[in-house]
Amino acid sequence: MRLYLINPSNPLVSMIKVKESRWNRYRVWKPLGLMVLAGMTPPEWEISILDENLGAPDYSVMPRPALVGITAFTSQANRAYAVATHFRSLGVPVV
Repeated sequence: MRLYLINPSNPLVSMIKVKESRWNRYRVWKPLGLMVLAGMTPPEWEISILDENLGAPDYSVMPRPALVGITAFTSQANRAYAVATHFRSLGVPVV
């Protein structure tokens, strides 16, 4: 089974748009919770940790997962809802 663990893009800070905001210099938080979840997931699951702050993947060309997990700060909420809506429209459970 395939599991996507997603950190949505953040409009306030970005690893790929460093010069666009002074806050990008201070981006020190990482989606560590996703790595903990990956470590606790049974070994038969194929896990992909996707940090959209490094560039948003084209989910339409990626293999369909059995489950999607999303974590987000408040500033990422709109993107998190959009990602969840995309996968739910495909019938994929999202947590």
